[in-house]
Amino acid sequence: MTPALTSISPYRVDRISRYVILGVFSLILILLIGLRDHVGHDWNNYLKMFYRDQARDFVGVATSVEPAYAILNWLSSRLGWDVYGVNVACSIVLVGGLFAFCRRQPNFWRTLAMAIPVMVIGIGMGATRQATAIGLLMFAFNAFSDRKLIRYLIFVTLAVLFHRTAAVFFLPAWFIHNRFSILPLIVGGLTFFVVSNFFLKDAMSYYSDSYVGADIVASGALPRIAMNVAAAGVFFYFRKRWNELYDDAHLYMLMSGVTILMSLAVFTSPAATDRMSMYLLPIQVAIFSRLPEMFDKSRRTPITLAVFGLYAGVLFVWLNFSYFAKTSWLPYNNLLWS
Repeated sequence: MTPALTSISPYRVDRISRYVILGVFSLILILLIGLRDHVGHDWNNYLKMFYRDQARDFVGVATSVEPAYAILNWLSSRLGWDVYGVNVACSIVLVGGLFAFCRRQPNFWRTLAMAIPVMVIGIGMGATRQATAIGLLMFAFNAFSDRKLIRYLIFVTLAVLFHRTAAVFFLPAWFIHNRFSILPLIVGGLTFFVVSNFFLKDAMSYYSDSYVGADIVASGALPRIAMNVAAAGVFFYFRKRWNELYDDAHLYMLMSGVTILMSLAVFTSPAATDRMSMYLLPIQVAIFSRLPEMFDKSRRTPITLAVFGLYAGVLFVWLNFSYFAKTSWLPYNNLLWS
């Protein structure tokens, strides 16, 4: 509610006050995500990972397929911080990436308000490893917008260290300069080959067994993917206006195209498609947050309120009618008051 009201408020604060507000709000989000207690549908699975890595030596966790998360488990167990230390560290990455990404948008608070339901509550409080990878990918998206190839590859590599499926984002590096050039092709291709062979040894068979072709129903997959596709449609419809206002159309063009192509698989492999579509949530949020800018000033506030209403409606329906939300997110518990 606070980011939404701030985004449409006519009042502005000085620079120092702005940084104080941002710092306080980021701390609140970090504590809400990181110190949650038995919240999220994968909570028990993450506990199993924590106890598994706790029993390993450092070499064992450092050479695992997703070593960054394993090392956090190992280190937090040695410091006596339990799984909560891991969650706080991961929430710092997610919130840091989210704030950095939102600052690139025309209205920081508008974008943040739209991101909270889907990225903070839905993903950040549930899929910890993937949420951390998304946080790092948001830094990568910023680098892609700036056409900084090495920086982009570094952040994608870090994301892979938390969730190996993020390795697919090495491929867009080929198009970072908005053209098919040989350097991004060679660097992106070689990096993808090396990292995938080291970190994705058994990933294809694992995710194939777990998601593709399995008798799994990804609850909420269709509406989540539908929102991604709707955002892609918005971009393509207003592409000319977007190009007039911003210089990062190459990022949104590529990701919107990927979104539409990926959506075709939702009916045959809903869980796998939903899993991969989570990485595109920042693109969805950014497009919808810029939608008001596509119109004249007299219509921006009503359109902003309409988009806020859409995200509020999605959150309301999910919290009240989703089985997983009722059993894994509600009631919300936190170490600060439990």
